Amino acid sequence: MGNDSQASVSVRTHSYHIAIVGAGLLGRMLATELARSGHQVTLLDKDNRLAKQSAAYAAAGLLTPLGEAMHCEANIVAMGFESLKLWPKLLAQLSGYTFFQQAGALMVSHEQDADHYQRYVRFLASHYPEHQCQSLNREQLLALEPELGRSFHRGLYLPEEGQIGNRKLLIALAQELQHLGVTWHEQAQVDGIHQQGNHSLVRYQQGKQQQLLECDYVIDCRGCGARASQSTERALPLADLRAVRGELFQLFAPDVHLHRPVRLMHPRYQLYIAPKTHGYYVVGATEIESEDNAPMTVRSSMELLSAAYSVHPGFAEANIRQHVSQLRPAFSDNQPKVLVNERILQVNGLYRHGFLIAPVVLKQVHYALNQMFNKDKISQADSPYGRWLPINQSEASFNEHLSQWSIN
Repeated sequence: MGNDSQASVSVRTHSYHIAIVGAGLLGRMLATELARSGHQVTLLDKDNRLAKQSAAYAAAGLLTPLGEAMHCEANIVAMGFESLKLWPKLLAQLSGYTFFQQAGALMVSHEQDADHYQRYVRFLASHYPEHQCQSLNREQLLALEPELGRSFHRGLYLPEEGQIGNRKLLIALAQELQHLGVTWHEQAQVDGIHQQGNHSLVRYQQGKQQQLLECDYVIDCRGCGARASQSTERALPLADLRAVRGELFQLFAPDVHLHRPVRLMHPRYQLYIAPKTHGYYVVGATEIESEDNAPMTVRSSMELLSAAYSVHPGFAEANIRQHVSQLRPAFSDNQPKVLVNERILQVNGLYRHGFLIAPVVLKQVHYALNQMFNKDKISQADSPYGRWLPINQSEASFNEHLSQWSIN
């Protein structure tokens, strides 16, 4: 599915000045595509270019739609499979180093959790029979991942799944934006977004200076920064947006040799182990309904590391290179949203599925922008991915925030 000519931002005789607020994954991807299309792009972010405060930095980069299937709606799974087709083309356009792998993923469980594992197997067979799933016995598991056969008698192989190097991609996108000459205001705190006639205005604080940026359109990709508790009333806070805490470890484990992502099925959580390059692994599982961004707790640390050790004893000698906790933006229904009003577009709520669905969200935002540029009505039937990700326009709750504010 998907029509690239329909979904991309066309190069036009008249280019626009577009301000993008938020330089996480989606903000960087949008800035890159728009700059390539001939538009003048200004990027504003409260963080610096390393993006260590972003949800994208504190991620594993898993592209595992079936691995998420039992814990999300079917449209997320569909967008995930479509994004797996789109990622290679997007990465090929970047000159910086990136990491993409589509060698499948494995689900395993210990004997005491076999019921939970079998329930997942039955769920996938019932809801996604069109996608490949291969049940492996111990010998087959040993052939695919020799070091997993030491601890497990069975596994479920999902050959379509993959992963991406999340931090490598953020760096490559930053390099591309520099090459494209995009203006990037780092450590800029946006406290006002407004549309006025044929222009939009962004007011932001950078250092001790209050700045005002006039542009044609604004795209708000602030993630958790758009929550009502974090955003001023004049910067279009999203009342339904919440933060969900996630935690992970980065381990250096040269004695562990896994070749593809592994999920450990457990009644309380799904541990994931994502092998990166040169002996590095990302280990995570926790998802806490909390807006606390404090360092990881002892309990979370013990659970994650104990579970990783139970998958492979070689993790006992791993070096802990980093432990990270970060907040992910989510709406009450855990669905991403694209909100459009004349010259302002807000995209948010990618939750724990940012890398999984980002290419499809990018295409859908491109469609919305094309309609905005042409002053055309947005039709869900005509949009390439409208049945998976509707575009909401001119909602009353959105308009309430577009009151006048002083530009002095």
